[in-house]
Amino acid sequence: MSLRLALIVALLAGAGGCAWLAYDLDRRLAEAALVPAEDPGADAAHALLKLGTPYLSVLGSAAVLNLAALLLLGFSYREERSLALLRAGHQGSARYSRGNPKPAVAGPAPDPGGDVPETSPPAAETPVNWSGGSIVPWKREHAAAFRELWNRVCAEIPQAAPKEEAQFEKFLRSAEFDAESSAVAVAADGSLAGAALALRQPAFEDDGYWWLESPAVVAALLVDPPKRRKGAGRALMQWVEAAARRRQRPRVFVGGVENFPHLVAGVPEHDHALRVFFSSLGYVEVRRTCHMEAEYAGFTPPPELVEREERLKQKGFSFAAARKEDVPAFQVFLEQAKLDRPQRRLEKFTGEPERFFLAWHEGRVVGFIHVTSMDERGRSGIHLIYFLKEFRGAGLGSVLLIKAHELWKTMGAAGGTIWTYPEAAVRFYPRAGFRTVQEWICYGKDLDHAWTESAFVNRWR
Repeated sequence: MSLRLALIVALLAGAGGCAWLAYDLDRRLAEAALVPAEDPGADAAHALLKLGTPYLSVLGSAAVLNLAALLLLGFSYREERSLALLRAGHQGSARYSRGNPKPAVAGPAPDPGGDVPETSPPAAETPVNWSGGSIVPWKREHAAAFRELWNRVCAEIPQAAPKEEAQFEKFLRSAEFDAESSAVAVAADGSLAGAALALRQPAFEDDGYWWLESPAVVAALLVDPPKRRKGAGRALMQWVEAAARRRQRPRVFVGGVENFPHLVAGVPEHDHALRVFFSSLGYVEVRRTCHMEAEYAGFTPPPELVEREERLKQKGFSFAAARKEDVPAFQVFLEQAKLDRPQRRLEKFTGEPERFFLAWHEGRVVGFIHVTSMDERGRSGIHLIYFLKEFRGAGLGSVLLIKAHELWKTMGAAGGTIWTYPEAAVRFYPRAGFRTVQEWICYGKDLDHAWTESAFVNRWR
């Protein structure tokens, strides 16, 4: 008999025994109450004390034993569930995203890189062949050729091209860029036919639980159109996955991870060929992200939002651009909101209050919107919009989005840009003048090795 089965039997037996003891105690007390006495109250109390003490002792002991068995059973289930999740995590994508999304497309893949025979990926130092050339490690001298290819191929993709040399340099010099896991496809004539650029999380790779969750991320996969359908794209992805396995990464993401530098945010929603390509490699849709922009010039707040602001003012709310004198009130707000990294947020507020707009109620800050500095295109973004829990749902968010336009005007920005989920892109942001520029899809794939290697599992446990 297994330990779990023995614990279940013990729990059932204990519960049954306790129920029988309670029934028997009740029966004997009822019998004692039928005996006539000169002082019924005293006899009832004496009978209860005489009959109840041993029963209560037995019931208390049984309760302690049942509690111990229950704790052991819960521990057993948790251990088995943890191992089952680790070993079978690659069998579905439901835990990735909301609503249990299915892969966007299915079927054989007329992919950008074509088909090559499935083989075990070799070590990163060994070139991988494809039908038009070979795959070699990324080197700095590939940057100029890749930038030329990128700007030539991606000119039709919004927000993907063109990119200046300074933008590429900023990306390649970032701490997250993983040159060792990146690779290029070199054609037979020596020209660059494509590349896969990878990212990593250096701050989390040796930090317990985050070490388990830290993924490998593909920031860009690009193959020159005339050289596609020869296996280059598939070979490049095999290279990235092989590098992730050597680093014991649990999964690979294609775009879509916050706080990562990206050349693109994932797979364009309209690029069905690329979506089929990733589906054929075993990747599943994790989530979708909408890139939205709003122009400051010519924007007029909708009448319903103007009316909402007036109603909120009548209820005691007020809205004002932040000032240095508001630092103490904002510090109290951070303590009440329990946001992460409060000291860092307070430093940002103290250093650049002109990028904050505050919502007040009865003399205290109850919410804020924080816009980012201007990018190379003269546009600003929304870093964070947040309210205390008791004031959510009151309509403050829509009003603060309108106030963001005032901040952009003060900064001299042409407008704003945000990244959000499709639901908010349809229901929330259009009222503040935002329009969807591009919808991106993040794909993910669990690596089989991670769920069975004892060293990997033991470190997580």
